[in-house]
Amino acid sequence: MSGRGGDRRPLTPPQGRDLYYARLLLTAMWKNTSPAGKRFTQDRECLYRRWRRLVKGVIAYKGGVSPLAAIEDTERDLENLEWDNRSDYYPEPRPLTPEEHACLEWRTAIASEASHEIYVNLGHPTDRPQDSDGTQEPWRTWEDVSSFLVKWGNEPAYNANRHIKVKRWRRRPMLVKYRQEVSAFCERWRLKAWRAVPALIQYHFLRAEYESTWDPSIPPLSMYGYDPGPPVTLLLMVKLPGRTVEQFKRDEARALSLVEITMIQASRGPIRVVRSHLTREERADWEKSVDSSCVTLEWDGHPYLPQSILLRTANDEGSPRRVTPGDYLVDQCQERVGRRLKYKEKRDVKRQVAAQLQEYRVTLGREGWSPLSDGNRDLIASRVARILLVPTVTWSRLTPADERGKGKNRYGDFQSIQRACKNFAALAKLDLPKKRRGRVQGSRNTFDSAHR
Repeated sequence: MSGRGGDRRPLTPPQGRDLYYARLLLTAMWKNTSPAGKRFTQDRECLYRRWRRLVKGVIAYKGGVSPLAAIEDTERDLENLEWDNRSDYYPEPRPLTPEEHACLEWRTAIASEASHEIYVNLGHPTDRPQDSDGTQEPWRTWEDVSSFLVKWGNEPAYNANRHIKVKRWRRRPMLVKYRQEVSAFCERWRLKAWRAVPALIQYHFLRAEYESTWDPSIPPLSMYGYDPGPPVTLLLMVKLPGRTVEQFKRDEARALSLVEITMIQASRGPIRVVRSHLTREERADWEKSVDSSCVTLEWDGHPYLPQSILLRTANDEGSPRRVTPGDYLVDQCQERVGRRLKYKEKRDVKRQVAAQLQEYRVTLGREGWSPLSDGNRDLIASRVARILLVPTVTWSRLTPADERGKGKNRYGDFQSIQRACKNFAALAKLDLPKKRRGRVQGSRNTFDSAHR
């Protein structure tokens, strides 16, 4: 599947891909042994040591287990911790007697039933949020009635604990300051990605929870794995030559919704098995059996089909070439009509295929789909980590010395490194620091290995 800049590799969905590249980047920064890398290591260790007592206290308060869930919910979990209190009231309220509890349930049931009946009679006022300013009569009536019924239903509990006062809600300032310092650390080391702060906070809590057996060399997100899965399949569909547009539109819906249904008899009754992914041969047999005006192909995004696929109506002259989706659909059309297509008919079929490929490429690219890099990701991650640690480093210094002159696919020149690093940062949703155009002041025009 073509991507931006003519990239013809299959696209992968964006879910989870940024975490995968963030893990590669943080691993490279954790393993960097340069002077800047050592300063980074010292800074992150000081950050953890400074807030270790707070983190361990939160874990102990939550029963010895980290209260943080998925990394996407880290901000929400910390906000809940900031507003968390052991009790909302003081002094401790006394439990209700059986008589008070029975009276509370009786009043609550009556209030609930009356509220529902009044709500329906008023025409569901909360379904019209535009009237919530209180100027409309149904909304104003509902607010007064619901407030009275809630107070009346809860009156036994209130009378039993009249002396109880509600605590003043106040955020825990140390947790707020902790989040601010982690954010400042990421800003200081140019980790301008939305995953950076949650990843470091998750790392602190995991390290504090398993501190007795924890290896400090383990980077954040080290337990995260990413499996892009098989390439996505898209259905390419062309009109059979000689058929009308009306016939094509009539059969298009049937071809899109084609499924195989198998009924299996079991002891408790029949089992209905539905299979929507069909092979090329199964789709071709179905199209012939119903004389469909559509010719389809489930395409996995690769520019060429597997080499085992041969064109049945192709000439025997010359060596077989690799089959494109357009070639395959032309061959299927020729087999269906029983003759070789004319030049204009072939061009029309391939034009339909090209239009669909372009539409898929643009639409999925707009939704964040992109090819997964098949280069040396660890090498590029180390170069991006060096840019974050030393933003003044030039692209020429980032070029591997042992790969010079071996072509752009082996990162043999600074243009290839620059392109690969920017693509890596885009996939990791990371903002690279801006680099000065041209030579660094005081550098030489000619290449000198002593100045690398």
